[in-house]
Amino acid sequence: MHPITTSLILLLTLCPSAVHATDKTAVLLTASTPLPEITGGDFDHFVADIKNNKLYVVTEDYASIEVFDLQSGGHLRSVRGVVKSPRKIALLEDKGLLMVADAGSSACVFLDIRDFHEIARVPLEAGPDAGAYDSKARTFYVGNGGRAAHEAFSYISAINVDMFQVTNRIRVEASTLKTLLLDNKRRKLYVTMRDKNQVGVIDLQKKEVVETWSNPAFHIDSAMAYDPEHRRLFVGDRKPGKLVVLDADNGQVVNTLPIGDTSDDMAYDSARNRIYISSDDGLDVVAQDSHNTYRLLQHADTLGGKVSIYVPSLNRIYVAHTKGPLAPEAGLQIFKVL
Repeated sequence: MHPITTSLILLLTLCPSAVHATDKTAVLLTASTPLPEITGGDFDHFVADIKNNKLYVVTEDYASIEVFDLQSGGHLRSVRGVVKSPRKIALLEDKGLLMVADAGSSACVFLDIRDFHEIARVPLEAGPDAGAYDSKARTFYVGNGGRAAHEAFSYISAINVDMFQVTNRIRVEASTLKTLLLDNKRRKLYVTMRDKNQVGVIDLQKKEVVETWSNPAFHIDSAMAYDPEHRRLFVGDRKPGKLVVLDADNGQVVNTLPIGDTSDDMAYDSARNRIYISSDDGLDVVAQDSHNTYRLLQHADTLGGKVSIYVPSLNRIYVAHTKGPLAPEAGLQIFKVL
């Protein structure tokens, strides 16, 4: 276990630019945990296990699952040798399993959270990456195929988490699928189609793509978040960095806002009407003044960390950054949401 830096006063004294508020302080860096063993490569995605007080994040090139104490942020262990190039990770809480889309082995791997031994392996097309777990349907949707399979189209494979098998595949006319986002109430699945600069809408009852939205505002789309009350879909453009706000009923762009370049994760905070967006440039906090009006509330430094997760029950945002020009070593940052 590595030491945890928790002295906020020292941090702000030495790094006054670490938290820069354009309006008011919405998030505050309260702790950081160094990860010196991870010397290169990207982190991909987080998942929080509230019940067992654990936080997991995967590393693509280092090929590990990093495990943290959710409350303290302390590093508990680095799990290697069970996945080759992990991407999307999700938790099957009732069975105590982690589901990992492993691009390195072209499979979805089910691991026991107690000791990380393999329970099941579901073969997929090459390059599984994006994913979304539908607890209502007991289905883990995983994007695979496409560019990694040298095809101009991809599949979203529906994996039954009780039978450990693919029960359906939905063809998507794009070679790069980056984020899947589930609207459980309306039984829809949104997907960013990066190579097409489009957003696809999948009807989960019909099991097919029913709409494809195009707009000049879309460019290298990746992260997404969703406001179900106002039916607003938030999409992150990467270069240049831009938040695109869509009417989720028709795909019409209702607003755009500059954000950091290369955003990778995004979350909507319904209690505070905010969007949290992590990118290469830092953590942007965007205020939703109305369902069509948005403004930058705060920008915080993340040492290049573009992978994040917001845990509402703890009022925290966790960000992972790799070793690089902005950080002498990899690490985890914890921001308190105010």
